[in-house]
Amino acid sequence: MKLQLKELAAALNITSRTVERWIRQGRIPVRIKENHCVFSLPSLRKWADANNLTYTPPSADAHPLPEEQVDNLHATMARGGVYYNIGGDTVEGVIKAGVNSITCFDTNGQRETLYESLLAREELMSTGIGKGVAIPHPRTPLGYGAIPAFIATCFLENPMDYQAVDRLPVFVLFILICPSSKSHLHLLARLSFCLRDEEFIQFLNQTPEPPDFFKKIEELDQRFDAP
Repeated sequence: MKLQLKELAAALNITSRTVERWIRQGRIPVRIKENHCVFSLPSLRKWADANNLTYTPPSADAHPLPEEQVDNLHATMARGGVYYNIGGDTVEGVIKAGVNSITCFDTNGQRETLYESLLAREELMSTGIGKGVAIPHPRTPLGYGAIPAFIATCFLENPMDYQAVDRLPVFVLFILICPSSKSHLHLLARLSFCLRDEEFIQFLNQTPEPPDFFKKIEELDQRFDAP
């Protein structure tokens, strides 16, 4: 199937800039041919469903949404905070300790709701992505009112078996909380970019202090945004 980029954006209910960026990053199953997005409809529907998006065939009066304002990693991680010596003997235990450490929210049982949603996601599949890193996150966005997206960085007291894909013990959690699927995908792309850098993994293994940590994140943000 062929669609103009703006038509595909409207069909996915995202912005044209987002579609263009995801195509450039190879994250969406389409290709550009003669100024049209060319794709397999079953593959695109499957991809959209896996990423909590919907595909609606575009109508004549469809228009893409205005660009959603999403923070970079530095702002999101600064909001979530960095925490050290997170204890626990099990996956459930370290997630509980991590959630209890987060200072950017604590109202009306939000911690318990967040904890339960993170455990529900782990029951589907471990969020241990390898290299000693796990990215706990809810299966679907959680509505916390005016609280924007945040990433809480939690260095564990002791590395532990997290059933990660490479079976290496996990030593750091990036608890990723977003108000929408779009912001989740945006921040996950940035975080994945950082974690592909072996020097950054070595840097994390040193358990850096907050000033050094945020300086490094700012540098990686700039590299991600570079042409």
